[in-house]
Amino acid sequence: MRKLYSLLTLWCVLLLAPGVVELVARIDIRTSIPGYLAGLWIVGYLAQFGIFMWVMNLVGDQKVLWWFIASLLPWGVDWSVPVSPWFLLLCAAVAIAVAVWIGQSTQRAQSLQQRGIRATGVVLEVLKPWMNVVVNNVYIRRRLRLRIQRQDGSPAYEGILKGLFMLGEIPSVGDRLALRVDPANPQHFDYDEASTANATSPAASAAAASDFGEGRLSAEHLSHERLSDELARLADLRDRGTLTDSEFAAAKKKLLR
Repeated sequence: MRKLYSLLTLWCVLLLAPGVVELVARIDIRTSIPGYLAGLWIVGYLAQFGIFMWVMNLVGDQKVLWWFIASLLPWGVDWSVPVSPWFLLLCAAVAIAVAVWIGQSTQRAQSLQQRGIRATGVVLEVLKPWMNVVVNNVYIRRRLRLRIQRQDGSPAYEGILKGLFMLGEIPSVGDRLALRVDPANPQHFDYDEASTANATSPAASAAAASDFGEGRLSAEHLSHERLSDELARLADLRDRGTLTDSEFAAAKKKLLR
């Protein structure tokens, strides 16, 4: 976390530096700007953008709003300061607020993974948002309604898990997910990263492949009846508009594979 906070501080400094230079040197970029200052601005812009990308790589769970604000702030600093110096304070307040937001969100996520109670979530329903968000033609945003059973013996309850999923890898009704639950706030939960990593490790994949190759799992892997039921369920989800045609095709391909 110390590294993250240091990078966020550096990002704020590089972000606000052009506005400070404009005030000190009394430069109005709407009329003219010296060549050396233009060069420094370009280097500074690229540097703050690189720092922000580094920060996003560290936090893991990113928010679109963070990227949106970070892309607008440099322009806000440059073009609003000549209008009034008070705009620099406004931009500084926004930058610091975003940095604190990113830091606290990351710290909260790390605390959840370290101190959260292990739980199992069973998918009850896949909820399609009102806007079908697809990222890089690979990931799609979905909300999962889960029945959550904690390992400490607490009664099961329902919760909503939001996230991005690879096309064709969207969890289905009945799928079980390894979770970590905040003991102080049962509605704050996320994937159990350790369990997910173990489940997808090369050793686990090799063991599963070995079992399948030897025929020990082939009898119960997927019966013809279950395959037909799963295909019918996917077709029903597509007909109801829950899945797009491309999602249906990808999920069907995964199922048949």
